[in-house]
Amino acid sequence: MSFPANVETLLATIATRQGFAQLAVDEAVCLEQERGQNQVIVDILNGLLDSWAYSDPGKYQDAYFFLDASLLRRVVVREFLTEGTKVYTRQEWNERGLTAPSHGANYDAVPYRYPLVNLGVIGKSECPKCKTAQPVVEHYAQTYDSPEGDEWLREYLVLCLDCNLPTVLKSETSTHRF
Repeated sequence: MSFPANVETLLATIATRQGFAQLAVDEAVCLEQERGQNQVIVDILNGLLDSWAYSDPGKYQDAYFFLDASLLRRVVVREFLTEGTKVYTRQEWNERGLTAPSHGANYDAVPYRYPLVNLGVIGKSECPKCKTAQPVVEHYAQTYDSPEGDEWLREYLVLCLDCNLPTVLKSETSTHRF
């Protein structure tokens, strides 16, 4: 493309270039949104791998749990534990006199209070976008911490990896732990 020879061609070239510039801005905005959505999903998936180890879930970092089919109880999925991960029984827990690790530390084994289940039996709900059954994940976090009072958040998310979409199914806050 040669340099414009007159004002009409120059104005047309400017308009074309402005259009290309706006397309690039629009693409950058879309890519940034997609990056953000992917990072949220990465955070959720990482949380599903290790939130069971938190001695105080949600207190120091967001916690994510699979739920049972009734969506009432946190569970640990057997297929997502690394080989050799210890799972305490109630008896072992009591015999060893186990309590929460020191401030902010993690458990070295799955506490007995989290039932170990197969992936096929976790709670599911319909993705609002693709209408398929997808896992429901509990997001649990302390959102405000102060001597005057705390605030806790519990959300149930339908996590659809096909749509790259965590959708809030239910959300509630409380000044006390749930």
